Amino acid sequence: MKRQTVAVTATRDTVRRATSEDLDAVLELDRIAPVGHERAPLLAARVRSGEVILFENQGRVSGYAVLRPHSFFGRDFVELLAVAASERRHGIASLLLRQVVGLSSTIRIFTSTNRSNTPMIGVLEKEGWQFSGELEGIDEGDPELVYYKDSA
Repeated sequence: MKRQTVAVTATRDTVRRATSEDLDAVLELDRIAPVGHERAPLLAARVRSGEVILFENQGRVSGYAVLRPHSFFGRDFVELLAVAASERRHGIASLLLRQVVGLSSTIRIFTSTNRSNTPMIGVLEKEGWQFSGELEGIDEGDPELVYYKDSA
């Protein structure tokens, strides 16, 4: 059975920068991500620096993206993107990607994902991100695929 994506259209949805009050919600979303290592200190630093963009649905944080300015060969980089499991396939990841492209301080913006992360690869391709290359040695046996998109 093929799953369909449902567009994000509710009027109570908000996309905004995270504040220190949002840290617990961001960390809770991160706990569901099967990355195998603790990212709480990293996410706390990113929230403090204003680099976390949130998606809220009716006052509940359902997703986030981390946009790091000039951190990838002088270009902006989407370091992380997470959506609550119960909210996936509703267009939140696409919306967050469009938002970070709009907020990017460089014309070209990059991101990466593991080859095994087929849902993320699908979102990137659907949103018009271009494949740039493959990196070995970051996660053994699961190469990192690099993508880019021009904001203009």
